Amino acid sequence: MLPAPRTPSPPRSPLSRRIVEGGAAITEIFIVAFLGSVLAQGLLVVVGLDPMANARHLAIFMWTEAVFTLVAISVLLRVRNERWAHLGWTASGFQHELRIGLAVLPGLFVITYLTGGLFQTFWPEYVSPANPLLEMIKTGEDLVFFLISSIFVGGLKEEVQRAFVLRHFERYLGGIWVGLVVWTVVFAALHAVQGFDKAVAAGLLGFVFGLLYIWRRNLTSPIVSHALYDVTTLLIFWRLLRQV
Repeated sequence: MLPAPRTPSPPRSPLSRRIVEGGAAITEIFIVAFLGSVLAQGLLVVVGLDPMANARHLAIFMWTEAVFTLVAISVLLRVRNERWAHLGWTASGFQHELRIGLAVLPGLFVITYLTGGLFQTFWPEYVSPANPLLEMIKTGEDLVFFLISSIFVGGLKEEVQRAFVLRHFERYLGGIWVGLVVWTVVFAALHAVQGFDKAVAAGLLGFVFGLLYIWRRNLTSPIVSHALYDVTTLLIFWRLLRQV
């Protein structure tokens, strides 16, 4: 006797489909935002390294976290049958995007200066006496570790991560501008270890990088501006440190 044919499932309503897609998008955003950090911390615990012990250990943690995050993004893109080009990873118009990234750089330092001035004037109780991460730079070797991290982690990983999140909000979670606000808050919170005022400044810079991505839909300009800002900040700090 032949089995009775299965009754096909009724098609999902637009609302139920949006709920499922939104839930999947939120899950993927959490994976991209936090899984790399959790895995990197677990790995360092296994090998007996403390990320905050010195610059070398912190760099190893940041590089490992970045690798896990980029791998997760690659896997999730593949699952959705998408490519990195969908995030704006393309050589098209590279020189033009490079010039835009360079042009944005002075404005980033203006934002940092104004933010610091506002905190010094109106909320001095929230001003951090020092940046604990920068204070870990004691030698030229430490500086090299941080410079590599500025390019690989700050420039590359964080901007690819931001593009992934913004694109998911645009497609599934209420729009790209909602995503920009939400990720700006998250990005600031992820920098809280540097102090409240530094976290706010990081959030504002992240907002600018997000605006740049939304405007250009290309990863080159935000990667360039972010990496160069971090590298320049480190070199200025090192120059001042050497004069102390």
